[in-house]
Amino acid sequence: MMWTTLVAVIQQKNRERELGHFLTEIRGAGISVLEIEPEQIYRLLGESSPRQPFVKQESLLLTDVPKVAIEAEHAGIALLGLEWKGGFHIPHAAYVVQSLEDIDADYLRMVWQRFHHQPLVIAQTQRLYIRELAGDESEIFCELAMEAGLRLKDMPEHPSEEEKSEFLQAYIRYQYGFFGYGIWALVEKESGELIGIAGIEDRENDGEDYLELGYAVLPKKRRQGYAREACEAILAYVRERMERKGKIKCFVPKENVASRRTAQSIGMLQTEDIFDVFCCYEWIL
Repeated sequence: MMWTTLVAVIQQKNRERELGHFLTEIRGAGISVLEIEPEQIYRLLGESSPRQPFVKQESLLLTDVPKVAIEAEHAGIALLGLEWKGGFHIPHAAYVVQSLEDIDADYLRMVWQRFHHQPLVIAQTQRLYIRELAGDESEIFCELAMEAGLRLKDMPEHPSEEEKSEFLQAYIRYQYGFFGYGIWALVEKESGELIGIAGIEDRENDGEDYLELGYAVLPKKRRQGYAREACEAILAYVRERMERKGKIKCFVPKENVASRRTAQSIGMLQTEDIFDVFCCYEWIL
């Protein structure tokens, strides 16, 4: 299943704003666009006829009409709310924008994929896909996170299988949903196998805000450069896509010589020891 259609249900008085140019750009990205009157969409959302002009599962609905948003939720269609300045509040929309100026097809695809619980591919390298974790990957995620000493908020110290699953489900919903980034899955292109995790999270300590980089690879795939390859792509993503400034820190257990070499190989400098347990590495964005 993939996103194929944008259904725009916009009030007549707002159609002279940015809408025309925006829809032209979305069509240019290869997405079908349907402009439908609010009165028509109520009937179409309730139909199951194959004569519908769009397939609900493959569509994203963009609207500035509160009642349409409510009906879209009941119909199970992905939704992006549009709250023009001084306009109506759009209920039941997980994502709401106030302008179309900075919205593109990639953003719309993200909204659709999050609605359908499809992991987003963040970046790719020669050998890896770097993507969001899926709900059935809790076992490998938690084991690697604990082994690498990643400091993940609310993660139980000795989680049961059920707790691992619940933790990852919450992590996907809140970390990715709110921040848009976090710890991601490393998937080997050749085999399609999840071979590790790597990513970034926000941290604050003694009034200092920074991003923390963490990474871990399955034992059978270590010493093959996968962690370095992933971390280089993640640092590029932070610079180019997130446009963040400041520090990135990485805390590596002192006894993990291989991980310390990975941090050094991507240009991070060792700055201090933490409780004589972790080595701290830093990189300035």
